[in-house]
Amino acid sequence: MNINIAHIGNNDWFDFKADILYGLYHTLTALGHHVSMSHNQFFSGYHNLVVGADWLVEEAHLQHIKTTHIEYSIFDVESFDGKTINQRAGFKIDNYLELLNRSTMIITPYKYNFRAYANCGLAEKAVYAPWGYFEQLVDPNINRQAATHFDAVFFGLVKGVRKQKIDQLADIAGMRLKTVSTQDPHLSRAYYLSASRFGLSLGAGPEEQFVNPFRIYLMTANGIPVLADNANDEDGYLKYTARGSLDDIHAFFSDPHAEFTLSGALADGHRLTASFASVF
Repeated sequence: MNINIAHIGNNDWFDFKADILYGLYHTLTALGHHVSMSHNQFFSGYHNLVVGADWLVEEAHLQHIKTTHIEYSIFDVESFDGKTINQRAGFKIDNYLELLNRSTMIITPYKYNFRAYANCGLAEKAVYAPWGYFEQLVDPNINRQAATHFDAVFFGLVKGVRKQKIDQLADIAGMRLKTVSTQDPHLSRAYYLSASRFGLSLGAGPEEQFVNPFRIYLMTANGIPVLADNANDEDGYLKYTARGSLDDIHAFFSDPHAEFTLSGALADGHRLTASFASVF
């Protein structure tokens, strides 16, 4: 099958979602499909797998899809409650629902979204495809034998409740904490993952409904022990992490002798090819 992974969004968001995009690219290629990738472009003659459909809610984008009759499915990695995504105020939900209805399939790695799909009459289009391991997750630029310069690293968006948590951990006496955000070169991430003892998965607040597996799986696949305080994990993505409260993580780093090692190999768990073998 000819499949084009169509990322929609600005250049920064391509970087943010690169782990997703390349996971799909390598997995669908491994399954024998002819796979291409595009940035803000649909390909005719291909089934377009859209990542970032929320960027298409503007009327001009929606009209383009209507008039060109592009064939597409949506890989939905946002929190969808049927009224908005990610608690976003003023989101054009009617246009988004039309995008979902026009799609061939709505594929998501989150069970939480299925309740909203059902309430919106989209249950028959929805496909659950849990995230999993693929060989290219192992990054040759991450060297776990390198000198350690940081106690912990967090990469991703740092704002709101998560910013407060980062600040609390940074206040621990002697704590060497690194955050990798939009202010850092994207490819610097591999170095900071090499040079940190532990990785962090920090919940974004009480409104967070599921765990981001992309961050966790990158770290665990590369031998980086992850400490997580996420409250909701209906999908089981925290299996290979040390899970607790922020107070637990704070206490861990306050003890200079605290240790944690991975309790299993991600490569022995669920494979991403298993999720997509029956989808396309």
